Amino acid sequence: MQSANRQAAMDNLAGATTSGQYLRGNGSDVVMSAIQAGDVPTLNQNTTGTAAGLSSTLIETSGGTGKTSYTNGQLLIGNAAGGLTKATITAGSNVTVTNGDGAITIAASATPTNVQQFTTAGTWTKPSGAKNVQVQLFGGGGGGGGGSKYASGTQCSGGGGGAGGGVFETFFDADDLTSTVAITVGAFGTGGAGQAVAGNGTAGTGGTTSSFGGYARAGGGGGGAAGNPSNANGGGSGATYNGNGGGAGTTGATGAAGAFSSRAGSGGGGGGGISTSNLVFGGGAGGLQNGANLPGGTAGAAGANGGNGIQMSGVLSLFVGSAGGGGGSSLAATGGTGGSGAGFGAGGGGGGATQTGTGGTGGTGSPGIVIVTTYF
Repeated sequence: MQSANRQAAMDNLAGATTSGQYLRGNGSDVVMSAIQAGDVPTLNQNTTGTAAGLSSTLIETSGGTGKTSYTNGQLLIGNAAGGLTKATITAGSNVTVTNGDGAITIAASATPTNVQQFTTAGTWTKPSGAKNVQVQLFGGGGGGGGGSKYASGTQCSGGGGGAGGGVFETFFDADDLTSTVAITVGAFGTGGAGQAVAGNGTAGTGGTTSSFGGYARAGGGGGGAAGNPSNANGGGSGATYNGNGGGAGTTGATGAAGAFSSRAGSGGGGGGGISTSNLVFGGGAGGLQNGANLPGGTAGAAGANGGNGIQMSGVLSLFVGSAGGGGGSSLAATGGTGGSGAGFGAGGGGGGATQTGTGGTGGTGSPGIVIVTTYF
């Protein structure tokens, strides 16, 4: 029977002349028939529209963005309504954002600190975004005293060493400071002149005070006393801010070494004196800078100049230079000149005494400095 049905179907197919018919089963037989509506399944999607419609903006609910016409750096950000919003990245504190053509660059716009160093008077302006401010002040170092000149058989002294300037360091909440603060930088003290005729030398001048407005200050070191027939005292320390005294210019003995410092300015060495028996002596060494391990200026041998202090290259902040050494005394020639202080806040050495020449000139101190560091 099945063979007969298949043969009948083949006979029907061979005789089919109607366009659109195809061979299909009807449950019990195979017949030729056109496609019926029931033969096509229902598609579960909207198939309306045209190809031209694809150039339009596709909404978010259909898987699109709902947006066109972007500018440099724009991104799509989800919003509370469940859609998308065009937006750019916003710069924040100390951060810059550059919206480029197909690129976004994010970079830090400020360094972690802002350091301003004042070696002359000026004005500090509080930077934008400042949180804390550190202030370091060094007063100027004092100059050494000049050596005396007295006749043979008379004891006399070299000049006293200049004292180191004081140092002070403190921190402020930036909000507690005014927008601008006047800065004063301490000047160095000059060395006193040696005596050219019989008599005492000239005292060195003191260094002056450094200040950060009315908020903080560091005093200058005192000048060394003039050489005379008795001991010439070293300069006084830098006020209440821990400057270090200069060495004394002693009579008939080697000049005293300047006081050393761990942070503040060191004192200069005293000048060498002459004894009643006409013996000459060298000066004292300059005070070292202990924090930076910088030795002071060398002591001048009899008739020789004192050495200058030493400054560590490139170092400011808490480290200052060392002080100058004292000059040695001489009978017939000029007394040795005191060495100059180095760096910031160091004292100058005292000048050596003489009998028939000229007393040695005291060395100059070194200037002060104010360093203001702002933290953001």
